[in-house]
Amino acid sequence: MEKLDVIIKIVDYHEVDGENEGAEITSVGTFEGNENDYTLRYKETGDLAGCEVTLNVKNKNTVTMTRTGEQYSTQLIMQQGKRHNCFYNTPAGELMLGVYTNKVSSTVNENGGKLNFSYTLTFNADLVSENKLKITVQKA
Repeated sequence: MEKLDVIIKIVDYHEVDGENEGAEITSVGTFEGNENDYTLRYKETGDLAGCEVTLNVKNKNTVTMTRTGEQYSTQLIMQQGKRHNCFYNTPAGELMLGVYTNKVSSTVNENGGKLNFSYTLTFNADLVSENKLKITVQKA
């Protein structure tokens, strides 16, 4: 399947130390694949400007989020009902985070749709944050 230009809207909710925070970005990106296995790519804005994000979705239940850039590089594996250890490189150094994914749901195909997932991050067995991402994809 060919790459399609899409508009990607990401709503990110996270809870850190009992405080709820959220952010919303809209970016132009690409979609490639089919409804079961696909890749979304887009450029970050704000504090992470200069980074490119790749979301690889397999079997509608596993999301591999890769972020590449000068100061940050990460690869988080989010597989529903599973825990993975993942590396997170920042300007302050490299961390290994535990990622446990509660839920992954996808209706994305070449015509657009939604990808939602929720997960927790732990560091040294301590809870860092609870996260929910709601991603809407539409044709550009």
